Amino acid sequence: MNLRLAVVLGLAGLVRPVLSVAGAYDSGPLAKPVGPLVLTALVSLAWIVAVVLAKPARPVLTTTVAGISYGVAAILLNWSLQPFLDSAETIPLPGYFGILVFNALQGAFLGVIAWLVLRLTKRQVAPLR
Repeated sequence: MNLRLAVVLGLAGLVRPVLSVAGAYDSGPLAKPVGPLVLTALVSLAWIVAVVLAKPARPVLTTTVAGISYGVAAILLNWSLQPFLDSAETIPLPGYFGILVFNALQGAFLGVIAWLVLRLTKRQVAPLR
């Protein structure tokens, strides 16, 4: 597994919540619900492309850990903004678990897609790991 790639991908995913904090989704072409959906799709595509180009030995594990690192970074971002923004609400305890599990599953799903692309383009022929 490529831990460095996983952490970089997780941190890159923070573009979506940072744009939310900046108010990019309040009006204009990125107004909700379009903006968050478009950004989620673009981040997901970027993760797949990065994994296909990097060809890590364990692409599914790499993107799963990327999802977890994104979840941890998003939680830390929320904590750091709570003293300054009313919109940075306290996350209930089960919410932490939910954030990590959901993002790990999303990362695993994107890793399977990347693995399939690697297999179909013969860039990697290892079995799914």
